[in-house]
Amino acid sequence: MTTEILNATEAMTIEEALKVLINSRVTGLPVVDPVGKMIGVLSEYDILVQIASSESLKPEVFQQKIQFSKKADAIKEDTPIEEVMKRFVESKFRRLPVVDPQGKLVGIITRRDLMRVFYYRARLS
Repeated sequence: MTTEILNATEAMTIEEALKVLINSRVTGLPVVDPVGKMIGVLSEYDILVQIASSESLKPEVFQQKIQFSKKADAIKEDTPIEEVMKRFVESKFRRLPVVDPQGKLVGIITRRDLMRVFYYRARLS
């Protein structure tokens, strides 16, 4: 799990979100409220849909506030690795936000994180 988390906020513009996604080489971001509680997920797809629904690609489009998926799948800190694997397989998500019991974002786990675990377990066998 990564605990140094990039995230988005409801007030973020498309331009700001693109800057984070491109410069950080990630394809999505958890969206948090002012106290750090997870309220959704922003993906490249969400941005494409929002831009495509605009009349044109004028600069004003990129100053719009982001539209993100409010239905976000997250896991708790103590979720067993077997359950994490199952969630990745069933959902085809690339990342799963990790939240504490109050719903505050504390980390993110990616498919790559699981691959690292499997790699090191295989080496120890």
